[in-house]
Amino acid sequence: LLSPDFCLVRGVFVQVHPREAMGEVGELCTIILTTSPTPSNPSTELIEETLRSMGAFTPELLGCRSIIVCDGYKSAAASKFRCGIVTEERAQAYETYMDALQKLVEEDPAPHWRRAELLRLPERHGFGFAVRAALPRVATPFVCIMQHDRTFMRPCDFVLQLLRGMGADGRLKMVGMPTTTNDPPRYLKAAESKLVEIKVPQPRPKLENTILTSPECPGLRFIPMIMWHDSTHFACTAYYRNFVFGPRHLVSRGGFIEDKLGQQQGLDLRTIGWRSHAEYGTWLLDDGAPPPTRLVGHLDGKHFLRADDKVAIQAQQRLLKVAARSDDELSAALGRYRRPPSGR
Repeated sequence: LLSPDFCLVRGVFVQVHPREAMGEVGELCTIILTTSPTPSNPSTELIEETLRSMGAFTPELLGCRSIIVCDGYKSAAASKFRCGIVTEERAQAYETYMDALQKLVEEDPAPHWRRAELLRLPERHGFGFAVRAALPRVATPFVCIMQHDRTFMRPCDFVLQLLRGMGADGRLKMVGMPTTTNDPPRYLKAAESKLVEIKVPQPRPKLENTILTSPECPGLRFIPMIMWHDSTHFACTAYYRNFVFGPRHLVSRGGFIEDKLGQQQGLDLRTIGWRSHAEYGTWLLDDGAPPPTRLVGHLDGKHFLRADDKVAIQAQQRLLKVAARSDDELSAALGRYRRPPSGR
């Protein structure tokens, strides 16, 4: 058996047994990871980098079943990747990419592939509905929602404690991980100003007084998130089924969850008041880490080309430079040839 380890959370040492924690986290949580066409296809390096970061910084999640949802796409003369629209050439690259993912799921021995499975959607769903498509396969009380280009940036060794805290406090329906945008110390001040800006009616409490803590996860704090953010987060599965994709139809097909749900959340704050936040139950994790506090970063899909694609592009760029230099030299030579001799 592995010996117990300790992780430091807001100055508090929390005892963690790696193997036991991994097993319990796997019983509590399922990962839903969405992917879609990117300029880097057919390379799998982008999503592999994200999964490797999970194994390196949040090893407890390796015990979870991972459902990788491959969104569908629409074909057009020009690609608009954010909208899931691709050319015929890029569509073929994406199909090759999905085939490569299937092979990794079936054959790669790396820990982050061992409990992974692929769900290929036949048509374009968008991020929100791609998540919804995976929910029927989920049998755990919690989900961890990830995107193929959102990588873990530093150690997060308290997933089990976090899930226990969420299970013990029904107010914690969705907990977002810190990002560059949602930096806990700055977010607290910015959110206070935002509540004034969008004219949330009184009475409304100071956000500092609404921060939650739990004895199940000592050292962690939960700051109210006043608008949904689609980056990596943990949530109650029932909350996703009954509220996010519930009768209020808060997510539009083809879009991100934050597009419609986030706007409605802001509208409810303005019209109903602070008490509307309880229904949404969105919180930002604060583990007290010193700056930079982000747990999750954003990767640029354009930088994750296959090695042979990079070589081909670099070769093409060299040829273009040579061609441009040759054209300049030819123009200069022609200029000398056409220039009349001096004195004539």
